[in-house]
Amino acid sequence: MRRITQSLFCLSIMVTGLTFVLFSAADALAETTLEKIRREGYIRVGFANEAPYSYATSSGKLTGESPEVFKYVMNKLGITEVDGVLTEWGSLIPGLKAGRFDAIVASMYITPKRCEQIIFANPTYGIGEAFVVKKGNPEKIKNYREAVAKDVKVAFVAGTAEIKHAKLVGMKRKNRVVVPDFASAVAAVKSGRVAAAAFTSLTARDMAGKDEDIERADPFTFVHDGKKYRGEGSFGFRKQDSDLRDAVNEVLGEFIGTPEHLSLIKQFGFDGSNLPEKSAAQLCADE
Repeated sequence: MRRITQSLFCLSIMVTGLTFVLFSAADALAETTLEKIRREGYIRVGFANEAPYSYATSSGKLTGESPEVFKYVMNKLGITEVDGVLTEWGSLIPGLKAGRFDAIVASMYITPKRCEQIIFANPTYGIGEAFVVKKGNPEKIKNYREAVAKDVKVAFVAGTAEIKHAKLVGMKRKNRVVVPDFASAVAAVKSGRVAAAAFTSLTARDMAGKDEDIERADPFTFVHDGKKYRGEGSFGFRKQDSDLRDAVNEVLGEFIGTPEHLSLIKQFGFDGSNLPEKSAAQLCADE
């Protein structure tokens, strides 16, 4: 009986040791996301259909400021195919963390709150904001303070930075109408449900250019307590994919602001005035 027990004990030790060796080998062989996409030659990215930042054409092509810059970077890293996964704005970060795609390519603003959940490449652009209003701007509002003063409702896309700005100037919860996407925000303006919809200035221009019943109010850069809130956005990655983020940053550092970069983004309404002013680290620290 003692020999059987000893044999079982030895067998248990051997199995445990073998399991440890197998798991150690698996860990050693585990690919990073950067290694995987280089081997496969393609990467899946999440986007939210917001022209001119990131959107799908009628033929299904993924384009916009963010995808075109991202494609340039990926090509430099040896990845020739970028597949887009259309996602509601508020689901981009959850989708990334859940593994539905390996990067967010939607010109997402870099904010301290978002930096708690994911990591960002250095920004590729900077921009201000603007309201979309009915033709003629019947309420005569062009920024959050004027909307608060007139006690009118404003539409916001869920998960966007504009919501925070409205809160900072004291816009009441009942006046902040949160909708799932950009088309819904415009629809709320046209129906009279809200007096305005808050977007980045380029999104507002794009939306107004497609519909004669609406217009873009004067663009503005939000300032509160002396601090300028200029949106600067880039690509988002899972926290464990810092090697991928670092590789992207290396390419961006040699590309952003060059004549080739400015030529690439000109078709989407961007120019030298939209170049970023800060690093991702500074934006995450809210500097």
